[in-house]
Amino acid sequence: MVSLLDGVRVVDFTHVHAGPLCTYQLALMGAEVVKVESPDGGDQMRSMGVGDEPLMSPGFLGQSANKRCIAIALKTPGGLEVAKEIIASADVLVHNMRPGTMERLGLGVDAVRKINDRVIYCAISGYGQTGPKAERPALDHLMQGESGMFDATGFAEGPAVRVGFAVADASTAVIASSAICAALYRRDKTNHGVFLDVSMLECSLTVMGLNAYGYLATGRVNPRVGPNPLARSGSVGTFATTTNTLLVNANNYRLFERLAAAVQCPELVVEYPRDGAYAERWQALRQRFAGLFSTNSADHWEEVLAEAGVPVGQVRHLSEVFENPQLDYRRAVTDVAGRRHLNAGFQVDGQPTAATGAAEHIGESTFQVLKELGVGNERAEELARRGAVFQYAPK
Repeated sequence: MVSLLDGVRVVDFTHVHAGPLCTYQLALMGAEVVKVESPDGGDQMRSMGVGDEPLMSPGFLGQSANKRCIAIALKTPGGLEVAKEIIASADVLVHNMRPGTMERLGLGVDAVRKINDRVIYCAISGYGQTGPKAERPALDHLMQGESGMFDATGFAEGPAVRVGFAVADASTAVIASSAICAALYRRDKTNHGVFLDVSMLECSLTVMGLNAYGYLATGRVNPRVGPNPLARSGSVGTFATTTNTLLVNANNYRLFERLAAAVQCPELVVEYPRDGAYAERWQALRQRFAGLFSTNSADHWEEVLAEAGVPVGQVRHLSEVFENPQLDYRRAVTDVAGRRHLNAGFQVDGQPTAATGAAEHIGESTFQVLKELGVGNERAEELARRGAVFQYAPK
């Protein structure tokens, strides 16, 4: 595994999706992630879905590889002291609890500063740590609605539709991990940590950039366009074939010329010249292409257009996606302990950012981490007897 963050210790108080995906990205980049969970059920994601064994759902397994799991009862004096010892050894702290929760536990940013002034403290929440809505709970579908993602998705004549995956959570996770990496770079220069206040609402707006920029500049909102791109062009969009749905994005006149030649219809360039007809009669042109593409398979047209340098693809079922030889070539999915895990989305010097260790049970590494902190066996066992910590024992 490529270790861009070798030597960086992350103490992870996150749960469900946005927070754990953020720390998973850091783990794939080589950070040591110590995931802190409650002994009573652990991360809620553990039970969100049916897995091969209790509290090990597919969602949890997928975003918990390369992490060590320890179980601490933070509301006990002994548990809080252990948490503080771990924080004292950490470079990064990440949580996605509601504003005020960590403060009530005694682990807010000001308290942590007294323990470790060099720690990067990253708090992920729905609306941010300040403002009139700061204390409201937030979930992905709420943030999709609040940010305008819902309203931008679907057909013009139909209702707004949720994006089909947790895009608000995922975009927040990626932006938060990026901010943490930048903060670590800054700390190398200042020797002091920073407080990162990450808002899901603001991150959602960031990934909606083109829609937001257009509105801020003109006051107009683009209409929903269903499965097609925002560009109004006859040579852009989705097209039915004899098999799958074809995606074509010849979004400028030069690409339109290539497209016309590739489908052996050079007369289209004459009928739809650059000035005038190409832009004005885009719907009629789209119908011409729809008729052409309906005569053969999506695989056929993809090969023809790709050879001509026209941007092309297909609408694929998720089961088809993982049969793509491109993913195999890039080693984008790694097998760990019989389960497949996604990498971080990029390679480093030709090497994938891949998972190497399987997700752990609640408290599987508790005693190991305590030992690394200098906690002796006698104290560790006493903490366990008092219910301050929990060590997983396989049945």
